[in-house]
Amino acid sequence: MDGDRGVSLLADPDQWARCAHEGVALSATGGIQLTWHDDPPPPYAGDAASPLPSASPASPASPGRRAAAGGLAFDRRGFAYRSRTADGRIDTYRPGGGEPSQAPGGPYDEPRALAIDAARLLYVATRRAVVVTAIDAGERLTELPVTARDLTVHDEVVYALTAGGIVLIQGCRGPRPGPGLIRPRCHGPLEAYRLAVCADGRLLVLWVSPDDTHAVVATPEGAVAVAAPGATDLTVTSGGTLVVAREPGRSFLRFDEHDGAWLELEPVRATGYDGGAIANHPSGPSQVCHGADSGGASRVIGFTTAEGVADTGGIAGRYRTSGGTVTYRLDSGAYRTRWGRAFLEACLPRGTAVRLRFVTGDDDDPPPDALRWTPADRNGRVIRRPDLTPPLPSALALDTTAPAAAPFKRPTGPETPWTQIACDDLFETYELPVSAPPGRYLWLALDLTGTEAATPRIRAVRVERPGHGLLRRLPRSWSRDEGDARFLHRWLTPPEGLLHELDERAARRDLLLDPETTPQEALEWLAGFAGLALDRRWPEHARRTLVGRAYRLFRGRGTLASLRELLGIYLGWEPVIVERWRIRGVPGGLLGRPPEGATGADAVVGRMRIGSPPGHDAAAHRFSVLVPADLTTEQADVLRSILELHKPAHTSYDICEIGLGMRVGRRLHAGLTSIVGPGAGWRPIVLGRARLGTDGVLGVPSPRVLR
Repeated sequence: MDGDRGVSLLADPDQWARCAHEGVALSATGGIQLTWHDDPPPPYAGDAASPLPSASPASPASPGRRAAAGGLAFDRRGFAYRSRTADGRIDTYRPGGGEPSQAPGGPYDEPRALAIDAARLLYVATRRAVVVTAIDAGERLTELPVTARDLTVHDEVVYALTAGGIVLIQGCRGPRPGPGLIRPRCHGPLEAYRLAVCADGRLLVLWVSPDDTHAVVATPEGAVAVAAPGATDLTVTSGGTLVVAREPGRSFLRFDEHDGAWLELEPVRATGYDGGAIANHPSGPSQVCHGADSGGASRVIGFTTAEGVADTGGIAGRYRTSGGTVTYRLDSGAYRTRWGRAFLEACLPRGTAVRLRFVTGDDDDPPPDALRWTPADRNGRVIRRPDLTPPLPSALALDTTAPAAAPFKRPTGPETPWTQIACDDLFETYELPVSAPPGRYLWLALDLTGTEAATPRIRAVRVERPGHGLLRRLPRSWSRDEGDARFLHRWLTPPEGLLHELDERAARRDLLLDPETTPQEALEWLAGFAGLALDRRWPEHARRTLVGRAYRLFRGRGTLASLRELLGIYLGWEPVIVERWRIRGVPGGLLGRPPEGATGADAVVGRMRIGSPPGHDAAAHRFSVLVPADLTTEQADVLRSILELHKPAHTSYDICEIGLGMRVGRRLHAGLTSIVGPGAGWRPIVLGRARLGTDGVLGVPSPRVLR
C-alpha cells in the first residue's frame, strides 16, 4: 500500500467563516447547518396587520408595568415560587402540579424579584426592602433596606440590582457593595432592568431603553454581549447557555459562548409567557434538537404565565429547506494531483441530506470569474486578515459541475486508526471519492437540504491528498484515456481505502496499550491484562484512570492510601477515611474495680487497673468513609462494591454522607473533616430506639442561627 497521505482539513470556525455561504448558519460548536427563520413579533394591539412589536414607541413600557412583571425562582427540590405583585403574595407550585399554596412570610409589599439560595432562604425584592424568609421554618428573618429591581443567586451570595448599581447579600448579612455598573455606550439611553449570573460567577445585565424599542445584554463593565430587541428577562443555564425571554407571543432566544463571542442557537417555544420572569428549572430534562447537538443543549426553562408557571418546549425556529457552502481553494502541493476520498463528520436526521461537488485546477492565479464571498446568515464572525484567504472557485466551472453521489455512512466510524468516539456524540463519518480531473487545487461545494423541522449539520471535512496510486501499477493502456482513468481510480478507491486503513491500524497498534487512547471497545480487553473486570456504572474517564493505575494500586491493595485513591477515582475527589481506633481515646490507669460491662485483657497491680478503656473492641478494625456529597442510589451501591472488594477482609465500615448540615469552612481536607455535628441524612425517629438530642432530630434547626 502507499505510504502516508496528507489531509486537507476544514474544521476550525475561522476556516468555515472564510467560505461562501447561502442560506447557511455557522454552528455554535463549529461547522455549518441550515439557517432558521425567527418567529415574527406579534402585531401591534391597535392594528392586527401592523408588523410592529407590542412594545412599540406608541405604547412605551412604564416603570410601573415593569415592576408589576413579578419574579420566579425554583428551589433545589423543584418547587416554583411565583410572585403576584398586585396581590402582595407569593404562590408556591409543587413539581407535580396542583393548586398553588401561599409561601411563608407573607404578605409582602409589592413583591417583585425572587431568589432562593442553597440554605432554602427566600429573598423577596419588595417596594422598599429585600425580605429574607426561611422556607423550612416558615419564618421571616429580616428586612434589608435595599430597593432592588432584580435578584440572582450564586454560591450562597445574592446579587441585587438597584438603581445605583449591584449590591451583595449573604444570608441575613448585608448589603455590601458589589461590582460597578457601567452603561453600554453607543446604544442610547438605557436602564438596567434584569440580572443573571453565569456558572463561573460572571454577571450579565439586561439593559432596556425607556420605550422598549432597544435592549442589550452586557457585562457590568459595559461590554455588549448580544442585542435582543423586545427582551424582558434573562437567565444562564448550568451549561452556560444564555436564554433571553422576549415579549409575549415570541420564542426565547438562546446563545452559547465560544472564544469570547456569544453565538446564537435555535430559539425555544414559550407558549403562554406573560412577559414576566424566567428561571432555570432544576429538574428539567435536557433538550436535544432533532437528534443532533444544537450547540448547547439547554436545560428546560420555567417562565411565568397568567395561570401560574410553565416550561419551555422544543425548537421554535423554522429551518430553510436548502442552502449551500462553497469552500476556498485547497492546495495539495503538487500539480496534476489525483485527489482521494472526502470524509464528512455530519449529523443527517431523517429527511435531510448533503451532496458534494468538486472543482479542480492547476492555475495558480485566481479565476477571473471567481465566486463572490458571502457571509453566513447567522453567527458570522470577524475574519482576521481576509486578504490571506485563498480564492474561491470559478462561478462558471462551479455551475457546470454535476452533483456527486451522496456520501455513504461508514460502518466502522472515522478513517483514522483507533479513534475514540464519545458515547453521546451523534455525528457520524460519511465518505465518498473525489470525482474530478487531476489538479493541484480543489474546491468543494456542499449542497444541504432539509425540512422546516430538521437540518443537516456538518462539523468537519477531510480530503485525502493524493489518492491511491494503483493506476501506476496497472497497464498504461487502461488509464491512457482520462475518462477511463477517472472511472478506474474511483472504482478502486473503496477496496484500496479499506486495505490502507488496515495498514494504518497495524502500524499504530501501540495505541491499544494506552488507557487514554485505546477505543472504548478495547478498554475491557486492556483491563483484562491487569485482571480487572470493569464496572460499567463507572464513568468512562474513571475506568480509563483505573486501568492506568491498576498495577501501582494493587501493590498496596488493602491499605488506607490505596482504598482512598480507588474511591477518589470513582467519585472525582478523594473522600476522608477515619479509622475508629484513632479516635477511641487514650488508655490510662484506673483505680478501683473495673466498670461494669468493661471487656478486654486487664493487668491488675494492687488496686490499680491498667488496660484499655471501655469501647476499645468496638473501635478496632472499623473505619468510616466520609463523603462530602449526597450520593445517589447507584453511587452508594458502587461505593459499597468497591469497599467490599478492596478493603481488608477482617474490617467493617460505614458510609457517612455529608451533604447538608452545619459546616465550618468550605470543604473537607485530607485527613481532617470540617463537619461539626451529626451527618446530613435525616433519620426517622423510632419510639424506644432513639433519644432526642443524641441520635434523633425532631423538626428543623432554627433559622435564627443564620443571623
